[in-house]
Amino acid sequence: MKRSLTGRNAAQWTTGEAEWVITTDNSGGIGLKELDQVQAPYAAVAYYSFRTAVMDGLSAGAIPKMVLLHNFCGNEAWEDLYEGIMKGIHEMGLSGVEVSGSTESNQTMLQSAISITVMGERFRHFKLNEELDWSLEGEPLEGIDVLMFPDKIVSLARAAEIAKDPKTAVLWPVGSKGIAFEWERLHKQYGWPQSTLPFRQNPSKSAGPATCFITGRRK
Repeated sequence: MKRSLTGRNAAQWTTGEAEWVITTDNSGGIGLKELDQVQAPYAAVAYYSFRTAVMDGLSAGAIPKMVLLHNFCGNEAWEDLYEGIMKGIHEMGLSGVEVSGSTESNQTMLQSAISITVMGERFRHFKLNEELDWSLEGEPLEGIDVLMFPDKIVSLARAAEIAKDPKTAVLWPVGSKGIAFEWERLHKQYGWPQSTLPFRQNPSKSAGPATCFITGRRK
């Protein structure tokens, strides 16, 4: 297994003729426990964590085939967490995606915590090119704003559509450290010289669960 060049937080490996990509996301202190910093339904917690892992997979040209849920919220939360993952799967119009995982049931955690790992099959390779038209899809949101302004978040179906577009050369999710951080990281990973950020949005505002992403399209 090795790191994927055209992918944010993605690892890849090959078995026979298939190329696989694995991505993961963690969530802590968000849920329905008394000491959680953000109160949110578990279905929403799982959906947005799944979304982040899927976005990282799409950045490497991969579509989900299997999902592993690591649940530290208790047995009673499993069904809602599963529901959130299935919402994301259905949003993408996918079928046959297996969902499995494990629950920590021996110890009771004071705060909610989950981890979601997505195994995806690569459907395309992005052809890198510095001469691109750059755009930002969606808006950076975090915390309760993610639940309050879902219309400002690009759907997973739309993200997959952009990833499949032959003109798309880069799809790069923005996470909690903001647009400027990911812009610099993108250039560093691709081996490109740093350039001026072409977006007007607040460069340091957190985008939480990949509520927006950078797209580079061939001219």
